[in-house]
Amino acid sequence: MTTTGETEPRPRSSSLLQLNDDVLALIVAQLSVYQQFELSQLHSRLRSIVQALWRTRVRNVALQDELLGRASSRQFQAFMLALAPHLERLSCHQLDVRRLRLLSDHCLPHVISLEWLGVAQQPRRGRVRFVDEDVRLLKRVFPSLRKLKLRGCQVTGKYLHELELLTELCLDDCQYLESQYFRDIFRLLKLRKFDIMEDCDEVNCCDLVDVQLCPTLEHIKIADYHLCMESDITQQLLRLPHLSKLSIYSKNFVFDVLERIARPSNAAAAGIKQIEGFRFSGLLHDYGRLFRELSHLRHLRRLEVHGQSEEGQLQCLSDQALCQLAAQLPELSELHLCGYQLESPAGILQFVINCRQLRILDMTRSRCIGNAFVGRCQAVLAKQSWRTQPLELWIRQSDIVLNLLQNFRYLRIDTKRMTPNMDYMSSVLKFSFVR
Repeated sequence: MTTTGETEPRPRSSSLLQLNDDVLALIVAQLSVYQQFELSQLHSRLRSIVQALWRTRVRNVALQDELLGRASSRQFQAFMLALAPHLERLSCHQLDVRRLRLLSDHCLPHVISLEWLGVAQQPRRGRVRFVDEDVRLLKRVFPSLRKLKLRGCQVTGKYLHELELLTELCLDDCQYLESQYFRDIFRLLKLRKFDIMEDCDEVNCCDLVDVQLCPTLEHIKIADYHLCMESDITQQLLRLPHLSKLSIYSKNFVFDVLERIARPSNAAAAGIKQIEGFRFSGLLHDYGRLFRELSHLRHLRRLEVHGQSEEGQLQCLSDQALCQLAAQLPELSELHLCGYQLESPAGILQFVINCRQLRILDMTRSRCIGNAFVGRCQAVLAKQSWRTQPLELWIRQSDIVLNLLQNFRYLRIDTKRMTPNMDYMSSVLKFSFVR
């Protein structure tokens, strides 16, 4: 029994630090990297939890001004130096370049990849653009840099060749590039990947004519206007000894580019690499011509053509064009015809009949094949005594009704959910080569 002189016990105040380390780690993991850094400054126990997370989870960091809030210059430097032992890949999205310049007296030796994604349009008043001198700054701050992507920067390319460890270089929407510096880039860097595909309109084939000076190149991404000018560098590209992939963004010259690659002149054909894969995604109004050009790639093993709807309607592929193509590509092992209205199943069946090595037939999002096609395909396969494994038939989002299908001896039906693939950029011709 209490008396009037006694007081009730005061409730104990709750604290985040009363939680055990595992629970604290789960909470801290929900914060942004900079918020984690701020939290680590409050208590030694929180600092140890943040450090434990960073040892495994901050290999890749994306920064933007909104993430950093009102961080002062000193706070930003402390934050980056705290990240330095763990950071390997840094992506900066419309970050004020003056923050990068704050690191000019420091070194982040473990960073091997940097993306600097500036604003595509004119900068806001007071915003400073990434320029040539900032490239030199990269060499000091990131001495181990091997991959560099610049977008929306005012660089001429003058100092890019000084980043001697670079193996991948991407230049998007960099309108100030000057041709005189490309020779040193190709001559002095051992690039494996070079990407100048998007919105670098001032760069033409004359600027890239020295690409042959970089024999280490394995993957090149360029635009069609880099090829369809006064000087054709197509044959030089196809002779690069280690080239395995060539991606060409085509706005206006799809057939011109395809003809130059599929039908090289007899005098230039010697030494050109054999093309084993082709992919196109986009809208075309003459698939007959596309297939005629592809028919010259007689050793093609993988063909992917991804259609896009036009005013809500799928584009149509005729049986005649498909039958003619099937007769010309006997070595095909994968066929992906996705997002089309087919005239009938007859054209597709010709690939099953003529291509003895066909193992994948992808009809994702295509129409007018129906369940009858599956039965006809099974009948064709049953007669192919030479076939050693079932044909994989991909029917995701097609007009084949899955619950009406039975088990088939010669077919393996794939209905897995589609996964996003950002590599299907519209109007890009992609060639892969036999190594």
